[in-house]
Amino acid sequence: MSEMISQVYTTPDGATFATKAEAQDYLRRPKIQEAFKKLTGNNKELTEWLLDNKDVVDNAFEVGTIRRVTKGDKKKLLTALETVKELYDSNNVEYHKLKFLAENVDNIHEGFRYPTQKRMTDEEKEVAAKATLMAETENEELSNWIINNKDDILEAYDAGKEKRQVNPKAAQGLANYRVRNAEKKLEEAKDTLKTLKEAKADKEEIAEAEEAVVEATSKLEDAKAALEAVS
Repeated sequence: MSEMISQVYTTPDGATFATKAEAQDYLRRPKIQEAFKKLTGNNKELTEWLLDNKDVVDNAFEVGTIRRVTKGDKKKLLTALETVKELYDSNNVEYHKLKFLAENVDNIHEGFRYPTQKRMTDEEKEVAAKATLMAETENEELSNWIINNKDDILEAYDAGKEKRQVNPKAAQGLANYRVRNAEKKLEEAKDTLKTLKEAKADKEEIAEAEEAVVEATSKLEDAKAALEAVS
């Protein structure tokens, strides 16, 4: 019989978590709760909803931006893929169609990324955010309140996090480096696209290269915005 050893993180009250980040979030929850009580006028129901639906709020405000794959996302994906593999390995004929996924767990896990989205104006992002919130809450008043209090809500979610003091010169230097690196990546993406078009590559390859150019352009814009913020 095989034995599995896994590391867990235990908080002072005895709660256990698979990752350090989850344990830290759990310990911060009282501070986040207190921040939301002040923001909501001590509305218990709304405070609890905000505490339990951080993913919903985050996803709403990520519409129209490049969504990063977090460690939590990777963990959830791996858990789902391992479940698929277990189903396939059970030799149940109902799951024979899972073969491709089961045999490519590592590749799918390592290569996962969210689709590139069209850049949106602030007005378009607000409309999209409201649509996302409405789909989850079916409550227009709540959706509007979340949008109108976006900055305070996101700040409340960070309650209890240690604020790192960054040297202004170091921050600007890092921002400059990221702009240069983003410019290099964009040029490489453009060169790849040009080469594929000249070689008359198949449509799928060209489409992927065009998507890479769009994503690289977006990352450069983000890097420039970050540089402007610290300059």
